[in-house]
Amino acid sequence: MKRWDTTRRDSRRFVRELGLPPADSIRELLPAVQERTGYSIRIAPAPELGTKFGLCGMWIRTTDGIDYVFVHEKTSRAHQDHIIAHELAHILRDHQDTSAFPAGKPVGSRLISSLEPAAIKMMLGRSDYEYQDEREAELIGSYLQRHVHRPHRPVRAGDRVAETLLRTRR
Repeated sequence: MKRWDTTRRDSRRFVRELGLPPADSIRELLPAVQERTGYSIRIAPAPELGTKFGLCGMWIRTTDGIDYVFVHEKTSRAHQDHIIAHELAHILRDHQDTSAFPAGKPVGSRLISSLEPAAIKMMLGRSDYEYQDEREAELIGSYLQRHVHRPHRPVRAGDRVAETLLRTRR
């Protein structure tokens, strides 16, 4: 198992090497991720699974070239964006270990009525960080969010108003 500091360093380098364009939201990065992976990305509401906490987010890759990212709608926009960033990290790293997903849970059939179980190539929906790919996705998702929220234009030295605004944005 990788150490946190190694995973942190590798994740930061991974995001930096993606060469992502400037963006004002995580959703604006979707075209760049689609181009990189060759899969279309669709954002959809996560189902209520009848559990105490429900499902915050999930990624399903289908055999017809679509990555579905399911996001809990009953949470803040900032939390939704964090969930999307986390799931994009799974997509970008092509995490395919489904051993952490409880076997036999009929989640796929309850997500989209038109999604055939045979068309699901891979499904990830996890809620803990015991697994290396979950820790990596959380870090990469955080670095993707940092990319979105960093200033994209240089500030003139001595522009105290701009410097103050940028400092409070971080």
